[in-house]
Amino acid sequence: MAEASRDFRATFDAEKQSIEEVLAGLDKVPKSNLQATIDGLVQRIHSLEKTATEKISILPPYDAKMCMEAIKSMSEQLSQLRTKLVPKAKFSFKSRKAASALPSLSASAALTPKPAASPKITSTIDQSQFMRFEDRSNEHLFIGSLPMPGAEAGEGIVAKDVALTNLTECTINLVHNIPLGAIHIRNLKRCTLVIPPVSGSILLHDCEGCTLIGACHQSRMHTSSNMDIYLHVTSEPIIEDCTDMRFAPYGQILPAEQLDRLFEGAQLNTATNFYDRVKDFNWLRQQQSPNWRLLQPNEIKNEIAQQVLSKDCS
Repeated sequence: MAEASRDFRATFDAEKQSIEEVLAGLDKVPKSNLQATIDGLVQRIHSLEKTATEKISILPPYDAKMCMEAIKSMSEQLSQLRTKLVPKAKFSFKSRKAASALPSLSASAALTPKPAASPKITSTIDQSQFMRFEDRSNEHLFIGSLPMPGAEAGEGIVAKDVALTNLTECTINLVHNIPLGAIHIRNLKRCTLVIPPVSGSILLHDCEGCTLIGACHQSRMHTSSNMDIYLHVTSEPIIEDCTDMRFAPYGQILPAEQLDRLFEGAQLNTATNFYDRVKDFNWLRQQQSPNWRLLQPNEIKNEIAQQVLSKDCS
């Protein structure tokens, strides 16, 4: 395993250096080639992240953390350069408000005092073409209520990334015939999310007291606590600066035939699920991390997804 780890680091470090060299010269690329160069960098960074996640089990914990931090740094640098060098898209849209506010999912949540307004969260990722819900409280949110960015320009149906930001005590249904890529989640409090199989990653920051049901290729969760996570993931999920994170397998949230089609469309292997092989970057010992555990059978609530999905049934 030590030899495999050294071989991986040699390959990783060479590709990392190559990407950083292109990033350093991005401002000198002719405008006619700029977008193609950026698209190429996005693919290379994504490929490097996918490979690192797949190989994480053979890496010493410190090396694994350093690789992921390097990938994050390159992604942020690319986003900043893209914002600086590429004019912003003119297309924009506003989310439609739900017709009425919904009560909390439980009596205890209903009795919880409403928190002070959360500070606005900014991101280095260019989210101009994301489907998004943000700054909502006590609502049911359905992705089918949002317009698709790019549709007005006549673009084809491609996987769309989603941003969920600053939501409190909401139920969120992302199950629809819209193919989804990465799901970016930040600053959610006491929310319930149902996410169909997606072709990208689920990336989560600064969440508390939520229930997340999702299927993806990669799962990374940061600075979050007290969460129930029903997950199907084809690489080992990562947590960092998290506490009291509880994991269980993704359930049969839809009829088998429909769910199989979604898994196939997202190119997710239904037979491979590493939900129970969580890597905690704050726990470098061999013993079990105290920051996560598996849900016990009597704690699993498979009906939660149906409760959320049923709100959008015709």
